[in-house]
Amino acid sequence: MTVPPTTARTAPTRPFLSLRARTPAPEGPLPTAPLLATLLTLALTMLPYWPHQPLWLNALLLVLLGARAALAVRGGKAPPAWTLIVVALLVGRALVGVYTTLAGRDGGTAMLLLLVALKTLETSRRRDALLLVLLGYFTTACVFFFDQNVSVAVYTLLCAAALTACLTLWARPGGPPATVRPGRALRRSALLLLQAAPLTVVLFVLFPRPDGPLWQMPVTSKSGSRTGLGDSVEPGTVSSLAQDNSVAFRATFQGRVPPVQDRYWRGPVLEGYDGRRWSLRPARFGFPRAQGDGPVYTYRLTLEPSNQPWALALDVPANVPAGLNITGNLQLVVPGGVNTRRQIDLQAVTRFTYGQDASREQLDLNLVVPQIGNPRARTLARSWANLPPAQRVQAAYRFFQQDRLQYTLSPPLLTSADPVDELLYSTRQGFCEHFASSFAFLMRVSGVPARLVTGYLGGTENAGTGGRPYLIVRQADAHAWVEVWLAGQGWVRVDPTAAVSPARLQGGLAAALPDAAGGLESGRGVLPGLRLRLDALQNAWNEWVIGYDATRQQSLLTRLGLGAVGGARYAVMLVLLLVLAVLPVLWVRSRRHGDPLLLAYRDLGARLRLPHDPAETPLEYQRRAERQYPHRSDDLNDVTQTYLKLRYGPMPVTPAQLREFRARVRRVRRP
Repeated sequence: MTVPPTTARTAPTRPFLSLRARTPAPEGPLPTAPLLATLLTLALTMLPYWPHQPLWLNALLLVLLGARAALAVRGGKAPPAWTLIVVALLVGRALVGVYTTLAGRDGGTAMLLLLVALKTLETSRRRDALLLVLLGYFTTACVFFFDQNVSVAVYTLLCAAALTACLTLWARPGGPPATVRPGRALRRSALLLLQAAPLTVVLFVLFPRPDGPLWQMPVTSKSGSRTGLGDSVEPGTVSSLAQDNSVAFRATFQGRVPPVQDRYWRGPVLEGYDGRRWSLRPARFGFPRAQGDGPVYTYRLTLEPSNQPWALALDVPANVPAGLNITGNLQLVVPGGVNTRRQIDLQAVTRFTYGQDASREQLDLNLVVPQIGNPRARTLARSWANLPPAQRVQAAYRFFQQDRLQYTLSPPLLTSADPVDELLYSTRQGFCEHFASSFAFLMRVSGVPARLVTGYLGGTENAGTGGRPYLIVRQADAHAWVEVWLAGQGWVRVDPTAAVSPARLQGGLAAALPDAAGGLESGRGVLPGLRLRLDALQNAWNEWVIGYDATRQQSLLTRLGLGAVGGARYAVMLVLLLVLAVLPVLWVRSRRHGDPLLLAYRDLGARLRLPHDPAETPLEYQRRAERQYPHRSDDLNDVTQTYLKLRYGPMPVTPAQLREFRARVRRVRRP
């Protein structure tokens, strides 16, 4: 039997799964304008990292991006892949030398930027360009590892808008245009971001918040954070810190703010003394016995990164929040240090009695002074030895008041082997740590246990937002004072700086040293007032965005009547808001672009389920539709004639005419 030939064409069979890699279709060179726009946007996303990276790395990133831009403009052959690998290996090794590891925040982000810059040199296809844009989003988000200020958030939002504009160029059908219209691309980007905004807000507010960080990244450099108070003090330590006007922390109070003279923020308590330097002794943890005498202040402390463990609570803390420790000297300690901005809810009293049960061993430690040195100061202190301890303290305080000592931000160096004598009888100029150190020395020699306390004094009051005042405490408010132990009273605070310069206690450093502190924040005038407003915005950002944790979320849900996270009311509201949040996206997608009259006319084909042929005239479509739906002949003729009249009439179509035409189309009944 002969098999008849067939003219049917057999479709080629395709395997369900092919292990052979597809060869990408050849593409021409990437258009210059979109590629340059993408490279410029990537450079902008890398800009915030520059203060945190070595100068040579910043220069290298610029060279790599500039080289790719030159190739895009002038043409040329990209470097072979092996050279890029060699560069990545060599620079990666150098970064390990700088940051110790590439697994941390600093080394990891530096390596990421390097790889993104190298990736630009092997970008030759549209898919590579899209990948660059996606890497740009990742680079932008990583900035928050270093800083979470409002200004940084605004900058990253602008970068995201620029990246989205680039994305609209590379993702458009038919490929990117040869020329770029920045205004049009940015408008499309803004529209996309606005569509995403409602969904972002709903997820931020309602998505369950963890009680703590899901993961942490090791920080290997101290960039982006202030050192703050250390664990030792010697002449010049605090005065150098007092010339720094950056924010150390903020305190937002529930209710009234403590008076100025009670704003002592407790830091390290230094009991070791070698004649010049005061240092910490090994900490004894455990809440000491303390008796409050006065109002209890409730406040939220927002600590800036300092890489130090001190929580700097208002003297003295009445509670110890979870995750913190307290020493026997009332120092609140953050295990691991404050490496990122951190919020702590605290209660404190400023009038207190504590330390009455101090051990003999501890008191003896606070009487230790070197056996030799400072003969004149020793003679002075021993002259008070026959007085009761409290009167020895008063005698020393009067000495500081009457001995014409001068409070200054730039005291002369104490270079002799007798620094206390040199200060009290020669230079007579000092800062708070000079006076506190000398006062504690005199107390110990006279037989009164004494120690040095460092921390901050004062703070600038800001009205804040929502009627919640808060204090801004800057590094310039760093201070040192003395605690003496008196039988029946325990440890008592004595501030010898107040004896020399009472204005320091009442009005801060700017009031005590108006000339020397001219560059510091005084809180008065137009510019300082504007800074306070900006700081209020930053504080609100810290409260409601950075500090929006599980506790604050639950508090908000309770006030809104939504119950607990995971409850029925919470779930219903979450689903409802998610649906409402995606409505703008659906609305934009439903909008059609093109001639509104033509779109309205084509709605006729949708109603009749008889699509228009692109090559078909309106009259030809009318005749075809009448053959299929002869009982709609009058309606079809009415719509067609009206459309032709409007389309080819002498005057432009008015909105009223367009609405009337749409109504005529809707009157055509569906089959």
